[in-house]
Amino acid sequence: MRPAPLLWLVAAVLSLSTAPAEADTACERLVPFGLLPPAGGFSAGCSRIYNLRLGAAPGPDGNYILLSYPSCAVGPCADQSALALLQCAAASGYSCCISTVQMIPTIVGGNVGTLATGLNQRIANDNDARSGICYETYTGNGARVANVPLIQFIGSDRTQAQVTGFLEFFLTGPPSGTGTSTTIPVEFISGPTAAYSSTWGSIKLFYR
Repeated sequence: MRPAPLLWLVAAVLSLSTAPAEADTACERLVPFGLLPPAGGFSAGCSRIYNLRLGAAPGPDGNYILLSYPSCAVGPCADQSALALLQCAAASGYSCCISTVQMIPTIVGGNVGTLATGLNQRIANDNDARSGICYETYTGNGARVANVPLIQFIGSDRTQAQVTGFLEFFLTGPPSGTGTSTTIPVEFISGPTAAYSSTWGSIKLFYR
């Protein structure tokens, strides 16, 4: 069914944006890492696939830092903590609300393998597990779509990060590399707008 003329026009205008919007709160599908945006921010769409890299300073593709979310009583990772929560959130998403300005402890050490294991499981959970595809050709169940916090460090403290916004991305393929050299290939779709469970489907359809 063709959308109403006004809604169709709004969708068409928004689809021309080259930079994904940010949101103030995300409450589902959160991956357990934060992004330090590169200069100029991130661009949405298949024309720019980012290979996210572990690091504590912005790089050409925007570095990521592992985050230690507080234990959450709801969702697929309910009541988990530490590395179990890291892997589960990578695979299935963290389901409690995280907001901008909130401070989240970071995870240091050799835990990137745990993240990669979870992200590989996320792809396996999807009924479209093809590697190297773009979101526009994706036909899966949404498992490969996630929300990720944008973060910044306050001063020289690297033990915690402040959330500055959120973006929605599509995992274009499995992580590659080993250890701290692991990279995560993603395509940014949009910024989740108050990303509660009841709205994610409409957001996904709006941008497809």
